[in-house]
Amino acid sequence: MKSFLTLTLVGALAVAAPAYAQDASIYLELMGDPTRDEIPENGAAWHELWPEFCAVLIQEDYGDNGDGVISACDYIMFQRTTYHVEWAGPTYYIESDCSGEAGWLEPTEPPSGGSPVCEVWHWVYPDFCRESHVEHWIDQGDGIFGVGDSVEIDGTWYEVIAVGVNITATPSSPVEQGTWSSIKHFFRELF
Repeated sequence: MKSFLTLTLVGALAVAAPAYAQDASIYLELMGDPTRDEIPENGAAWHELWPEFCAVLIQEDYGDNGDGVISACDYIMFQRTTYHVEWAGPTYYIESDCSGEAGWLEPTEPPSGGSPVCEVWHWVYPDFCRESHVEHWIDQGDGIFGVGDSVEIDGTWYEVIAVGVNITATPSSPVEQGTWSSIKHFFRELF
């Protein structure tokens, strides 16, 4: 009887808790004039960078992890789906005057706030997952990396057009309200 109960429980749990593929992550940028220091109000618009570039998602709910800023381990809801925030940080929109190339990038490590030289940045769009090394930086005079500065990446100079707030989020494992009740009811029926 014990092995039957174990197999039944494992089978019931496998049905009750669907697995999500690792590629279920979404990369989003908060629209408007965002800062990580302010939790966005419900109704805030987020620009999807990947996998569906330019889709706009409207925030329905936000659950802070207690630190008061947009950060990892927060929860955010779009289209009645709750997502777990895996990463939060800056997104850089850059454009090249020479090549016309433009894109959205995010640092792979927390940025220093000063010089970005030697940082590795991850392209979110248009060349998802390509990593590039920041070779040089020309500051606009304030000593802080930001809009209007120029960076050399992979031998090409780019101007920083915008700095936004970016999150990487994955759908949290949903458990329908009735699922656990159904499992408990099933086991009660056995005894």
